[in-house]
Amino acid sequence: MSFAEQAFAAFRRGETDAVERLSRAELGRAKAEGDAAGEVDALCMLARVAVRGGDLSGCWELAMEALEVARRSGDSALERGPVHVLAAVARMRGELAEARELFARSIALREEVGLADLVVWEQMNLGYVELESGAAGRARELFEGVRRYAREHGVGDLVPYGELASAVLAERDGDAAGAVRLLAEVERALRERGQVLDPDDAEVREALRARLVTALGEEGFKDEHSSES
Repeated sequence: MSFAEQAFAAFRRGETDAVERLSRAELGRAKAEGDAAGEVDALCMLARVAVRGGDLSGCWELAMEALEVARRSGDSALERGPVHVLAAVARMRGELAEARELFARSIALREEVGLADLVVWEQMNLGYVELESGAAGRARELFEGVRRYAREHGVGDLVPYGELASAVLAERDGDAAGAVRLLAEVERALRERGQVLDPDDAEVREALRARLVTALGEEGFKDEHSSES
């Protein structure tokens, strides 16, 4: 496995210490060898470590450093990772206009090199920006497209994220019980894969869970949750 594959797999498993260790080793190697792509990948993974630790400012700084390395290299394709991370931070900060612009740029960079699966991941992220901006119809369109793509192309890692988006929409539509059952499906899918959610989506899940507990009460939430878990 490449560094990126190893680091992403560890990140998805929640093994943050391992990600940091791998990333620092890769960053040292890449700098020593003048490998811009390796340096960008390592900096982006360190940025993800920072955001999982709640350090949005540190994450932004690392992603900006990675973006500068990418731009100096002259290879615009290397900008994909840094732009994605910057977009995620803007979303988590509630800076929706900037997040929308950055996600659109990230999608364009992925489309340029034919990375269809990664385009769909960004469409999922953009869906949350649209939802938070009040464009619920556009968000629903994006979320449903992501779920359809995941089913048709067998992108298993997208499943928990698609279920989470469905849970968010169910709550918005007034179906709190259905949202809880979908939330249970998210957790089941994550257990099956031995994964944890990315930090921005983990925030969505926790906020949704809190609202559903308020709406249904602790016992009502537990009843609906246990019916699917």
